[in-house]
Amino acid sequence: MNVIVPQLGETVTEGKITAWFKSVGDKVAAGDNLFEIETDKVTTEVQATESGVLSEIRVAAGETVPVGTVVAVVGDIVARASAPPVRASTPAPILPRARGRAREGAAAGNGADRAAAAPRMLEPFNEVRTPTLGYGGVNGPLGLKVTPLARRLVKETGRDLAAIADAVRARGGRRIAAADVKAAPSAATRAAPALALREGDRVEPLSRIRARTAEHLAQSWRTIPHVFQAVEIDFSAIERARQAAKAGFAERHGVSLTYLPFVARALCLAIAEFPRINASFDRDQLILHRDVHLGIAVDLAHEGLIVPVVAHADEMTAGGLAKAIARQSAKARAGKLTPADVEGGTYTISNNGSFGTLTTAAIINAPQVAILSLDAVRKRATVVETANGDAMAVRPIGVVGQSFDHRAFDGAHSAAFLNRLKAIAETRDWAGELA
Repeated sequence: MNVIVPQLGETVTEGKITAWFKSVGDKVAAGDNLFEIETDKVTTEVQATESGVLSEIRVAAGETVPVGTVVAVVGDIVARASAPPVRASTPAPILPRARGRAREGAAAGNGADRAAAAPRMLEPFNEVRTPTLGYGGVNGPLGLKVTPLARRLVKETGRDLAAIADAVRARGGRRIAAADVKAAPSAATRAAPALALREGDRVEPLSRIRARTAEHLAQSWRTIPHVFQAVEIDFSAIERARQAAKAGFAERHGVSLTYLPFVARALCLAIAEFPRINASFDRDQLILHRDVHLGIAVDLAHEGLIVPVVAHADEMTAGGLAKAIARQSAKARAGKLTPADVEGGTYTISNNGSFGTLTTAAIINAPQVAILSLDAVRKRATVVETANGDAMAVRPIGVVGQSFDHRAFDGAHSAAFLNRLKAIAETRDWAGELA
């Protein structure tokens, strides 16, 4: 049985083998963990599908290979150790299943937008069609292959392609992958002088998750024209429903009711009327997504962020969102997310309210075009309208902000969306959403 790198997500084309759990000659039972693999999305373990003996390991820990590569052989006959790695054809990506359910609160005329939002997959690595890289100099033409993702990363980050090629050639590689580009120092890093250490200073290398977070956020900040807008929301209606239901909800479901699921529900209802908010950039075009697959930014003990996805969030009530968000957040903090848990997000929420923040201008989770930030809700004196005129009252007030990609839409569109989200949060009858 050939053991291959499985398809680990719709847009994942390669992965790095980080560890082997078995050695050549070990007995393997179906379901045993064989190796650990890391992609730009998540780290996961791959299990054996059949029993036998691990007769060959073809890809060592530390190497990055495309999806479909044969990395090991399980059987009773030991294959020749010198046999070259076999590359299976890259499996066709699995498209999201169609869902035709009409959504609550959808504005008339959105059908055309949804029809235009048919999924289109990003270009996968194809060894036959991939161009070669050649350059002159003392080393002569290298003839290295470059994956499309690596090519795009070089263009976006300005990294030195010749230096990357030298590094790949030095380790005996035959192709430049995205991991090679990411591992290369950026122009800013190369130009920066080494800092002199003072007495008492401590050098702390970035953890793997911290390094991945830093790379992704820096890339988003460099390539996306961010604009930030925010509105104040009176959480009185939400707070009444929350206080009335939280004890019973926690007893039934084991989940605490916070403000987050209410804001997530208001967000989904507002997106139904502003579908351009729920989109992704794909080179020179926008993909408008019909369904809302909501990413929730989860802090991993201040060592980095990961964004598990609540699929089809637009079909859930506030109570359903509370349970789904709690479930995904718990899996993230326990390190039990699968590739499917972090794939396909169309919009992201960053929730810093528990830390008491006033306003957060979050960095967009590319290729998405917007991200919502939720900060602390505090009791404040504010002016309210009454039958007898304006009056002062104490209300729970919080700031909700949106960072958006100015290439996707303009400030007026974002402002109208935020105003609609605010109106839903302040006026919706939330009691019926918490069963």
